[in-house]
Parts: sequence; structure tokens; C-alpha cells
Amino acid sequence: MKNIIALFAFILIAATVQSQSFSKKDITGTWLVQNVENSSSNPKMATAMANAVINLYADNSFEIKEKQEGGTAYSYATTTNKNATWSYNPSTQTISTTRSKITFKVSQSGDKVYFTDENSGLKFEVIKPI
Repeated sequence: MKNIIALFAFILIAATVQSQSFSKKDITGTWLVQNVENSSSNPKMATAMANAVINLYADNSFEIKEKQEGGTAYSYATTTNKNATWSYNPSTQTISTTRSKITFKVSQSGDKVYFTDENSGLKFEVIKPI
């Protein structure tokens, strides 16, 4: 009986851990920043990233677009370097970029997905709007 309970607990824990990991396919796409946590660690970047769009394209190109103040609802400016690319390491759950040297740690808490910038410590709550 103890073995059955232990086996059930192991399966439950394994399923929980598996459900929190992302594949490259899960990461690819357009992400909208909903909220910025730890904004005091880098207030200037936190302000710039509020309502930003992070595009992780299937061809491995990468861009961040910041919402422009005073513009229309869809007024964004690209702030990453041309020809920037991204790669994903599923074992560490990190997204690394070239040219801008950004590394995001991908995590999930409940139904919320987060990209944490390892350099600044800013934690971006993101959603896929489409």
C-alpha cells in the first residue's frame, strides 16, 4: 500500500514538473508584456517594457517593440538591433538573444507566464494575445 501511495505521489509531482516546462514551439510567437515586477531594480527599463511586445519568430529572428506614448493604440517602435536572433535552451528554460545580449528565464506560476531578464532582474508577466 505504501508503494502505491509513493508511486502516485511521484507521478503527480512528475506531471506537475512536466506541465511547467516549455518547448521551443511553446515559446515561439508574439508575447505582450502585461505587468512588470521588481520595477525598482531598473525603473527606466521597467517603464520602457510596460506594454511592450516581444516577438520570437520561427526563423529565430527576435525583436522587442515598445509602445509609444501619445501614439495610437497600435503605435510601437522597434528597440532591438537589426538581425537580432534568439535561441531556446529547454533544459534551463532560458531564451538567449544575440546583439542585445538579453537572457530571459521562462517560468510559469498557475496560469501566468513570466520572462525574467537575468541581467536586470525585471520579471515580465507575458501573454500570447493571439
